[in-house]
Amino acid sequence: MTSNQQTYDEQVRILQERFPRASTNRLTHLLQKHAGDIDQVRARLFRRDFRSNKWDSLEERFGTTVTSLQQEISSAQSLKRIRLLRLMERFSGDVEEVRKFLQNVEERDHDVNADSRACRRERREELKSKYATQLAALTQAGINVDCPCTLWQLEKNQGDVNKVIEKMSHRREKKEKLAELDTKYASQIAQLEADGIKIKNKRRLAHLLEKADGQVDVVKQLISEWKEKKGQHREYRHRHRNISPGGTTAQETHGAASCWRKRHEFSSDDIENLKRLRSAGVYGHPMKILAMYHECNESIELTKARKDHEREMRNQQREERSLGSTLLAEAQTGYITIDSREDWPRDIEQVYLDGNNMMFVVNSLRRLCLNRAGKKTERALAEIASAWNEQMHIPNVEIIFDATSQLDQIGSVKISSAKPTHRTTDDMLVEIARKPENREKNKRTIIITSDRALAALVSSYHILFLGVLKKL
Repeated sequence: MTSNQQTYDEQVRILQERFPRASTNRLTHLLQKHAGDIDQVRARLFRRDFRSNKWDSLEERFGTTVTSLQQEISSAQSLKRIRLLRLMERFSGDVEEVRKFLQNVEERDHDVNADSRACRRERREELKSKYATQLAALTQAGINVDCPCTLWQLEKNQGDVNKVIEKMSHRREKKEKLAELDTKYASQIAQLEADGIKIKNKRRLAHLLEKADGQVDVVKQLISEWKEKKGQHREYRHRHRNISPGGTTAQETHGAASCWRKRHEFSSDDIENLKRLRSAGVYGHPMKILAMYHECNESIELTKARKDHEREMRNQQREERSLGSTLLAEAQTGYITIDSREDWPRDIEQVYLDGNNMMFVVNSLRRLCLNRAGKKTERALAEIASAWNEQMHIPNVEIIFDATSQLDQIGSVKISSAKPTHRTTDDMLVEIARKPENREKNKRTIIITSDRALAALVSSYHILFLGVLKKL
């Protein structure tokens, strides 16, 4: 202990020669935190000095202007002073641009916070009155209802008390389990920390000890394997990240700047253009913004308009994907689960089979289709459907293909072609489903398909997932 203290005192003396403003207690604490690594402490103090010098220079340049802005604009009072100084630097000291930016921030925060911070307490009161009976039941079950997350869980689970109790109980069990593991392996954890094993997540040590039945040597081996694997992954990423388009690595181009790195160097004109674009409200990756700026004939207005158009297109595509996911989820809930013949609905009068979709369900049929034996595949499907209907006794069974010349009837199964009246089978089935005269008939109709997009379009039908057909 005495030798460690002497080492720390010597290191503190060396650091104070370079950083005289740092206190002795602060330096000692940093050395203890970094296990006596003076290089890490020196690097940290260098960064701190750089930030401090940066602060002083900004304060000297824009201090009086920032003070007047804080007195003039209410939204500026809630911002940290260093952020205001950086805004002044970003807009090159243009007070009008900073004032306009702060006003936009104030309007945006007003719109956003109207439903969040400003009304959060009112929202909690509404939820308390809405779920008063559920909160009473949770109190009887021993759940802490004063915790805000309890209200959010009730709202998330639509007032289902059992689900909330289950989630809260699971969370409490996890905490109790972790506390139990910490108590059980306290001596082993202390021994591992004394041996220099450092893991940020303390739960990881407890779980590893539980996995290794408390054997410290096994845990050390597991941690060393994990660190070795992580180091290999980091080395792999570093090696492949530094490969230039020509295939040369950073080691091969040591001593001379490669063309790959030169692309990422900005000239003074590029930096000025970026500042002008940022002040106009154009944000994003600097290289992409500059490329777009040059493509738009170095016009800030055209660049901003193009960026806004791309943002609108992305939002529109996101909404379309979300709508498609919703439709597919609704179609999935519309599938009928059939595990045996007894599960088949009794009042079904019409069954449509998506022929082209069924060609790729069974391996033998798929091979026939890929070997250019489409007609044999169509006939085999119709014969299978006819044999199946001999047991089911459904009045009308029709199998539809996109384009087929075999329009005869096999057994009780009618073969139809979507062309020439329709482009695909999907179009034909959608038109059949949407005819007004078929509205009542649709309730007694089933489409057998695995096409979820088609199922979403003909949601008025009962939709049967094609994969379960093989069980019948």
